Amino acid sequence: MIKMRFPVSGASAAMARLGAALAVGGVLTLAAAGCAGQVNGTGPAETQSLATAEPAAEIHPRWPACAGEPSMQPQDEGLDAAPLPHFGDAFRPVAAVLCREDTQRRTDGGTDAIAVEDRADDVADLIAALRLPDELPPSSDPSDPELICTADGYLAPRLVLLDSQGRWVRPRIPRDTCDKPLAEATAAMDGLRWTRVTTRVLGEVESAGAAASGCDQVDTDMVWFTGVYPPSRQGDLAPLAGDSASVRLCVYQVTADGRDSEKPQGDFVSGGMLPASRWAAVKRTVRTSGEAKTCANPANRFARLETPQGYIYVELDGCRRLVAPGATGDTIWQASADLPALLTGP
Repeated sequence: MIKMRFPVSGASAAMARLGAALAVGGVLTLAAAGCAGQVNGTGPAETQSLATAEPAAEIHPRWPACAGEPSMQPQDEGLDAAPLPHFGDAFRPVAAVLCREDTQRRTDGGTDAIAVEDRADDVADLIAALRLPDELPPSSDPSDPELICTADGYLAPRLVLLDSQGRWVRPRIPRDTCDKPLAEATAAMDGLRWTRVTTRVLGEVESAGAAASGCDQVDTDMVWFTGVYPPSRQGDLAPLAGDSASVRLCVYQVTADGRDSEKPQGDFVSGGMLPASRWAAVKRTVRTSGEAKTCANPANRFARLETPQGYIYVELDGCRRLVAPGATGDTIWQASADLPALLTGP
């Protein structure tokens, strides 16, 4: 899996944000709404409390671009969206803009996370779909098959509509009986012909070196994690791959903000396929491992060996232990003093 790396907030948090931001279609979180008209027959709707009043259908001034509009940032949940019919004839959409995140391969083989702004001008079908009413809820009969809804969720698409003056609104997507995007709205969104307006690089997802080596950009020091929650008993090592097996070596540097974690994260340093002779030597050294010692010195660097029989993780400094497949699950051992040099030497 590709993982994000951002200089400020760390790889894990950035990956989590990216995984959320890449969703384009989805359901909007509903704003609180009430009833228009008379209240107990005594006055206009304006006398209602803010908690029950229908949200105002705001038409914003000229569209500033995705990067310049705070409500269009990745953490947005669509709380400021309003049903398109609320705008009436005061707003006539002629185009749609979508703000989203994606990934982009570089010429050197690496991958960047990007923020993009796309525009579509042929929006007649989309406008018609957005003006549809919500579907009525199914009957209250528990045996009604219409009551069965899937549990998958959606993120609000960061969609805006523009008029000929450049003004914009944030439309709410009509809902079906399961409180998900109406099928007609989803189909209309999918049918749009989007044109890229801008592309901004947010950060590196995968370096050129990691891409060339076949290693993940970010990995977890599973030796330290296993040491925090060790197996109840020391198991035997499972049989290791044969001397001629294809084995990939990936070396990682633990990030500064990960050293105090139970699952330290590391950034890719180097990697590639091991020559058969090197794997054979590593294999012999792994077999000489002893009982793991109690240790409170986290590693600065660790390695992962991808073998046909499973992963082997090795602390290259610090406690210098290893985790490898055992007869009844992963098992932790004290690595031979020679093993780190075998994994990092020329």
